[in-house]
Amino acid sequence: MTVYKLPPGRRFAQVIEPEQAAYQFTAPDKLVFSLTEVARPFTLLPALYSASYEQLFNTDPKYGHDAGAFGEKFGASMLRSASVRVFSDGIFAGAFHQDPRYYRVAEGNVFRRSLLSIRQAVVRRGDDGNDQFNYSGIAGRAVAAALVVTYYPQPSVTARVVSLTFLTSIATDAGGNLVLEFLPNIIRKVPIMQKLRLE
Repeated sequence: MTVYKLPPGRRFAQVIEPEQAAYQFTAPDKLVFSLTEVARPFTLLPALYSASYEQLFNTDPKYGHDAGAFGEKFGASMLRSASVRVFSDGIFAGAFHQDPRYYRVAEGNVFRRSLLSIRQAVVRRGDDGNDQFNYSGIAGRAVAAALVVTYYPQPSVTARVVSLTFLTSIATDAGGNLVLEFLPNIIRKVPIMQKLRLE
């Protein structure tokens, strides 16, 4: 019998601590969870970064260079992110019986924690508690990448763009895991950030 030292996490908490009981998700719960991820204010930051990078370096999607184009790039980034969340953490997580939440390592040296964090981009916990290939995350990212052809401008509707979008989303997932892993440590060490909430 497992004894948990921390109180159970909130029902739709994005991060589960090592000694914390996790709420058991049903398939509908996973869909609701994916929608709560989309609605988190924190999702604005990656979208702003992505749109800024695309605007500065004139990468895909090629909407143009003016302020209106920046708005379109920001909107496209938000739509990409929402698609990834709904498909990976909602629809496919339910279909493949996988847990969409991030499980913090929290202990060990930085290298080990980083490696195990990045690993969660390709290995996901199943509903039975066992690790398995991240079918739901990879399939969701593939579908979200394929969908960009429906809202990207014509010059950016290419197989190359779809492939890069897919690969970039996996790399972004790994990077996001690193943030979820180490942000609590940073918040504890920087007094002004102690009022921030990870969830």
